[in-house]
Amino acid sequence: MKRLENRVALVTGAARGLGRAISCAFAQQGAAVCCLDIDAEGIAETVRTISAAGGAALALTADVSDEAGVTSAVETAAGTYGRLDIVINNAVFARYGPLAQLDPKLLDRMLAVGIKGVLLTTKAAAPALASSGHGVVINMSSIVGLRGVAYSSAYAALKGAVNAITPALAVELGQQGIRVNAVAPSAIPSDMSNAVLDEAGWEERRRRTALQKIGTPEDVVEATLFLASDAARFISGVVLPVDGGFTAAGLIPGVDLRSVQTSAASERVQAVG
Repeated sequence: MKRLENRVALVTGAARGLGRAISCAFAQQGAAVCCLDIDAEGIAETVRTISAAGGAALALTADVSDEAGVTSAVETAAGTYGRLDIVINNAVFARYGPLAQLDPKLLDRMLAVGIKGVLLTTKAAAPALASSGHGVVINMSSIVGLRGVAYSSAYAALKGAVNAITPALAVELGQQGIRVNAVAPSAIPSDMSNAVLDEAGWEERRRRTALQKIGTPEDVVEATLFLASDAARFISGVVLPVDGGFTAAGLIPGVDLRSVQTSAASERVQAVG
């Protein structure tokens, strides 16, 4: 049986990239997917891709930071399929750069989409999710919200907020039977990441990852599928890093862990003990 059979999912930021990949994967696993984005052409392409593969999908155009628009979109989704079981808060507006070059207008837009959008979408969907008996909210975060990364203070602000919002909503909405979790990927190949990391940057990221490799969109999709499915029915309030161990190994910048000799490591442990 497919993992999301007879479920209805709403995915924000579904016009491209990870949002499109999640939408297609959820449809393959049996869900009817309501694809929401401000980009009408991108959403239409996502829906065509799902439909061509035999899945069920609905195109919804709205700005997640606009309460009236996102509420109307959620109502259309639930009304079309008679229920709503899963919300993936994936929409994001991201810009990187030195603090000295921070543009307040861009910052306002980032926080409006990345924080306000999460809250407004979840608020609008909560009644339908509570009625479904399988209500799930998954917020797409980032390891940037878990540890310091240079030139990403604004992005870290919004993802740090998402990481804080997640357990707070899990406690509040858990009373209605709704699970709330977050997925925090490291950088994976995408238009956004490739605009920030050059070949040397990707190599440095790989070297500082415990598994010594770069993740793929499929790795993030699989984690999201797991949290959305009944296999995770007793998991709520967690922020799950999907980073190959980057948040662990990356805490020692510039050190090649493979070069640490066992004997030397043992001596240090004994000295500390």
